[in-house]
Amino acid sequence: MPQTFDITPDRNFLQHFLTGWRVKSLAPEMVEKLKAESQSNPYAAYGYGRWLSLVNPGGKCLKEAEVLLTWAGSNGVQDANAALAQMYFDGRTEADKAMPQMHAFLMDTSYKIGSELAQVLTLENTIFGDYGFPNDPAMVADILQKHIEKHPECDTLYYDLLGQALEETDPEAAEKAFRVSIDRGDKESYYSLASLYESAGDWGRACLVADEGARNGAVNCRRFKARMSQEDFLALSLEEQEALHKEISEGLDYAISHHDRYACFLKAMCLYYGNLGYTEDLIQALVPLERGCEMGHSNCFWLKSVILHELDRGGVAKASLQAVRLGDREQFTLEQVARGYVSRELSNHAEEIEELWLKEYLKANPEDEDSKDSRGVVAVYPQGFYYAMDVDEGRELDLERLAQKVDARGFDVVHFSPVLSRITKALSLEGSHVAMLVDKDGYMKDLPDNMAGTLIYGHAQEIRGTVIFVLEDDKTYSLMPMVGLQRVYMFIQLLNAATGGLVRLPSSEELESIGAEDPGGFEEYDDFEEKFDDPDIFDGYEPEQEIEEDMVSVDTSTDAEPKEITVPVEKVMEGISQCNLCIDTLYISLKGHPEYDFASTEDLFYRLGIMEAIEENIKQHGGYMIDEWQYVDARQVPQDIRSRVRFK
Repeated sequence: MPQTFDITPDRNFLQHFLTGWRVKSLAPEMVEKLKAESQSNPYAAYGYGRWLSLVNPGGKCLKEAEVLLTWAGSNGVQDANAALAQMYFDGRTEADKAMPQMHAFLMDTSYKIGSELAQVLTLENTIFGDYGFPNDPAMVADILQKHIEKHPECDTLYYDLLGQALEETDPEAAEKAFRVSIDRGDKESYYSLASLYESAGDWGRACLVADEGARNGAVNCRRFKARMSQEDFLALSLEEQEALHKEISEGLDYAISHHDRYACFLKAMCLYYGNLGYTEDLIQALVPLERGCEMGHSNCFWLKSVILHELDRGGVAKASLQAVRLGDREQFTLEQVARGYVSRELSNHAEEIEELWLKEYLKANPEDEDSKDSRGVVAVYPQGFYYAMDVDEGRELDLERLAQKVDARGFDVVHFSPVLSRITKALSLEGSHVAMLVDKDGYMKDLPDNMAGTLIYGHAQEIRGTVIFVLEDDKTYSLMPMVGLQRVYMFIQLLNAATGGLVRLPSSEELESIGAEDPGGFEEYDDFEEKFDDPDIFDGYEPEQEIEEDMVSVDTSTDAEPKEITVPVEKVMEGISQCNLCIDTLYISLKGHPEYDFASTEDLFYRLGIMEAIEENIKQHGGYMIDEWQYVDARQVPQDIRSRVRFK
């Protein structure tokens, strides 16, 4: 397809902007031509605005793109409204806010009026389930097959879309569709066909197609080999590795210079892991990521937030928010958004987060059936550590009994504060809110300052002594325990964010100092000893159980010093056997294994087949799982297995 063309108010002009790669392949002189006429010609304004929205040269052109597309759309260019709709959904507008309702309105109206871009985007989004559309590739395949049957000479992009819709169910038909598109001169389909062969396990054939595509000008094919397995890369001779690294490096840089946002992510991943001949360098990885973020790639925002988190730098919450807007709804990014909301790091986006993302945060942290009825409160001591206390009473708390546990004569209740209100919203509580109990004699007894409690109170007055977080009924103001271990775990994360990391796990000595050295709080049974004292429940219970021959004797003491162990992925099972995952941290090195590069943390646990071994390890060391990812250790402290088994 030519890179320069006339600006006309018809499909001959509009077809050049139907796909991202067509827009990005515009010749510089064509871009200048569009820019020169954009102030007077709505079609030129659309073309230049769409180019700016996708390329974002210099990283500060989105506002101009929004103005141009808005003007073009109001002057009859319906494709401009469809392009603008995506910017609203992504939050890449001057308002810096995701607006799915505006996206839906603009897409629907432009589609009905006949915008071909709206039709193409609807088909594409339905294949992949993006932008709020249902995931239904079979329906798209049926629509496209009928369309192509009636119009075999239709735009090649419909053949490419048909191939993508059929990849999972009919790869032979998908291959045929891609071939038709390629034979008719559409270089975009080279990458689609190469990816099809790769998914079928034919890497050699995939590379041949990608090489052919690169020779014919397909920019994305220049970075295809950057998806190569590190294991296969290391199997080559040193000379072959050097030659291939040079080819991959040049290909990635070429693709990035031609506005390939996914190439930005691939290069950053190579630098992050030190794969394919690159040297591991997190700082350098941020360079291509910044460019990928400017062009609006969700994976770039996700990896940027991960790296900033590892480097202990600011900006994690904002990068995570944009990743979430663009479709990355992983637990990590959603938790960072919730933490940023509670800590007011994302105060300018509070309304959007409350409306859209707190619900997603809750969905990403489902409560396990076996633990959703667990009841308890969270105490935070002046030293800064917390302890989740079990409560076995009914709906209302026994405050006298609770006061005895923390050596208080009674409590004053902090019903509301700005921080408590944000935590309440983040937890999506209905009919109740988080309240804080404060020792009423804190000043009289000259108790030590509780910095965490003071920050939560937020009224320039010191809070002294131990504070306890509970739920309070919105109408009756009766005090209640928190229900569900997962909800308590989420609360602790948010509390940590709200206090700037002041709240921490207790040491064994600190647990002993508060009389909690034995298991207690969020136990599997409400009253373990009482149940086993009942002969009708269990007759002949012996507290000392002999270790069977096939069992391993493991020290479940919490007095051992925590340690960190790093093992290569090949020895992951051996590493698990060497750890006490209730207190130790196991780091699994994935270097040299790019087949895991694009897997989420959750997927890695399953792909490596280590879930069962981890659960057994936790049981052997006095803990037990409370849902898919959370467990309670021997001290009855809720934790996440992903904090104890980590990938690097």
